[in-house]
Amino acid sequence: MARLRQYRWLAALLALAGIAASYAVTRPVAPGPWLQAVQQRGTLVVGVRQYARPAPPKAPTPPAPDNFDVAMARYVADRLGVTLQITGLPGEPGSPAWQAAQRHVDVVLAGASPTAGADAMVPVASAYAVGDGSLLVLRGSRYQRAADLRGQPVCVGQGSAYATRIAQDVHGVPKVYASSIRAATGFLAGECQALADDAPVVARLLTLQEWRFYRKLDGDLQADTHAAQIGLHAADPQSAAWFDHASRDWRRDGALQRARDQRAGDVAYEASQLQDGLVCHS
Repeated sequence: MARLRQYRWLAALLALAGIAASYAVTRPVAPGPWLQAVQQRGTLVVGVRQYARPAPPKAPTPPAPDNFDVAMARYVADRLGVTLQITGLPGEPGSPAWQAAQRHVDVVLAGASPTAGADAMVPVASAYAVGDGSLLVLRGSRYQRAADLRGQPVCVGQGSAYATRIAQDVHGVPKVYASSIRAATGFLAGECQALADDAPVVARLLTLQEWRFYRKLDGDLQADTHAAQIGLHAADPQSAAWFDHASRDWRRDGALQRARDQRAGDVAYEASQLQDGLVCHS
């Protein structure tokens, strides 16, 4: 009986230790002074990638914010309990127009763009645009594995989390386009030997009839988790820690996967609209 009580006491102690450890992992991080000022103001202004979607030739669409970035921005604003205001960053990262727009936002979400921390923006290394990617090549081509793409152009969208890996690990040459659908169009036009994108995006593209002439290379393409994907307009370590924690929760609670799935559907829909020349890029 004494031994049984001892085992019960030990089991209870271990259970308490597990609860404490779980709490330590999930315990919220308090916003720093800069984010507290944002909360008092009641509005978070977030700069995101923007680009035009495919549209009929005579009815071009204006650039619109990237839906994946907006999903993360909304997630952050909800956690802070503030209203979200989205600003599309025009032009290419680092361009005068992009940098001018950055001066008027609180946060920049720009995928794995190295300019996320530029122009007085303080980089936060936490990755919100992560997940295994895939490489797509023409069916019947000589490329059998990623290493075969050494020295070859690979189409990627702006802010791609795979561009660094392609250059450093595969030794390919990333060819950057304004968006995933533009990168896909460039690949179809023969401007690259491969297309690199998020695995769910590639999987959805391969379900389309017009993509039956292409195949996925074996193996996954790892995302760059070290690039600064978030830029803050203040040097506040506590607020940076808050964003780091928010990014981890975004990945852990399923919000990232939902955003990836939605993005895959968006790109596949846009790609389906390009067939037979029904729409084009503005």
